[in-house]
Amino acid sequence: MNFKLFVIFSFFLISTKAQEVLTENEDTSRLPIRAGFKPTGLVFNNSNVIVWEKCGVSARTKISPIFKSNLVDDKKLSLFYNPSINSLVFESETPDGSFNTSVVKIPENDINTLFLSFKDPNKLQIYVDCPSTTKHKMSWDSDSFSKMKDLQLYTNAEAFENMRQALEIFQCRSVVNVNPGSVVRFNGLLQSARPPSFTTSTIWPDIQSQKPLEPTLIYSFNNDGILYSFNYLNGKFQVISSNGSEILINTTRPVPPNGFYLVFSNNGLHIFDKCPHQKPQVGFWPTDMFKNKFKIETSRVYSSGNVASDELLESYCAINDMLALNQSVSADTCLNIDQVQDKLKLVENSFKFSNIFLPSSEQMQKLMLLKSVENFDLPYTVNSEHRILFASRHNAPTRFFNRPMMDYVEGFSDGQSNYWIGLEALNKLTSMQNFGLKLEIKVGQIFYTEEYTTFRVLDSTKNYKILVDGLKTPSFMNFWQHNDTEFSAINFGDNSFVAKKLYGGFWHKLFALNTENYYCFSCETGDDSIGSYYNNPEGNFKEVRITYMYLTV
Repeated sequence: MNFKLFVIFSFFLISTKAQEVLTENEDTSRLPIRAGFKPTGLVFNNSNVIVWEKCGVSARTKISPIFKSNLVDDKKLSLFYNPSINSLVFESETPDGSFNTSVVKIPENDINTLFLSFKDPNKLQIYVDCPSTTKHKMSWDSDSFSKMKDLQLYTNAEAFENMRQALEIFQCRSVVNVNPGSVVRFNGLLQSARPPSFTTSTIWPDIQSQKPLEPTLIYSFNNDGILYSFNYLNGKFQVISSNGSEILINTTRPVPPNGFYLVFSNNGLHIFDKCPHQKPQVGFWPTDMFKNKFKIETSRVYSSGNVASDELLESYCAINDMLALNQSVSADTCLNIDQVQDKLKLVENSFKFSNIFLPSSEQMQKLMLLKSVENFDLPYTVNSEHRILFASRHNAPTRFFNRPMMDYVEGFSDGQSNYWIGLEALNKLTSMQNFGLKLEIKVGQIFYTEEYTTFRVLDSTKNYKILVDGLKTPSFMNFWQHNDTEFSAINFGDNSFVAKKLYGGFWHKLFALNTENYYCFSCETGDDSIGSYYNNPEGNFKEVRITYMYLTV
């Protein structure tokens, strides 16, 4: 029987729950197979969990073997992923060399990770991207699983004693919002692909071919319709795109597979093998793809923070050091008291809750809301004067704030001291608790402030209108005149023409171009490279290089 007829016949052997049966014209052999056998030496038990990643160009273009097992009845069981039909292919080989093949169709077209659990007798539980939900769960029934003796793994597959251990490295696929100035730490143990060996297969005989090392997927992202995967590869890093391009990022020294830090900036991606504060980078990928807010997807265990300034970076590293110290403690661990005190002092200096500002219970409730609001990060936005910085302008580049409405809704940053936290975040936070507003502006060498007891940003149905009331500290800025004003940007709002004229989105009023004092965080004159506010009694724009907007608690 030729192979195509054999596969057609095998489709009648498909065993799956709530899955589609493949049609006769689908051929599981139409792609070449990958090599990469990894001798793990694991004795199989039904608590084992296998995690397989669809990583790299090969996994998307070639049939990928996942595991093979010798059975007690001298049969062999193998599992493959076929990207051309987006299916798992089970192959059972008998001692006389005959094969039975079953195919399980995966309903999700876009998958990153498969979790395979053997905990149920005679059944393989298959979770797509997340083992904690039944939404993307399949199964395949077979008595072969109760007969398995060992596990032999291939490239991109890792075995764990149980699901708990697997989730120390992998997790449900999640979306991470990243801005210039964001740091993401991947702190799970990464298993770089091991050198390929060989196995045999009558159906796919070219599996004996030797192939290069395969990467381990860290995260993926989409840019202009092209899918990119950022991978760990034997101490270095690799970027692969869906259009076939491949970039190898060299490092000054091999990065160990036990956690590293990625810092995103306008200029590219900076790689560190230690927390980045006052540490040299070990690798760099120059690209302008990260100059605006974007999203990455990962199934790796991670933590993230904001390191847009040296103070924030010091705070981030201090807190991470304390977490690492805490994780290293066990019942039999003895810690040097000086080491602990040094870490606590650093945290006290960098974490902004100090003896200068001890928040009341009401203030604490407001501050804890920051944990639930995207873009806010509790340790990095609170300072000793109980205020929360949400907009910062510090020697901004020309036209930096001349942006479309979506940027102002989602937030943006240059990775340094110029950023806008986002209207959606402001609406969510100010709708849950009452906050005040504080403005700071530096004119010449003097800082001026203006403060209000009430500040609220309404939702998108109200065009992010603001409510401002309760003037506490008056100044020439007169921001109270912005009360009940909708937001406008160059492509949004009734006063979009003002945003175009002044090169920045804001709660613009018509008087900005007419007769009264006017504070504008984002405006420019059009004649210079610095920010400005309008002071009409003097008939001109005032130079503003530095201005801040805070929520007060």
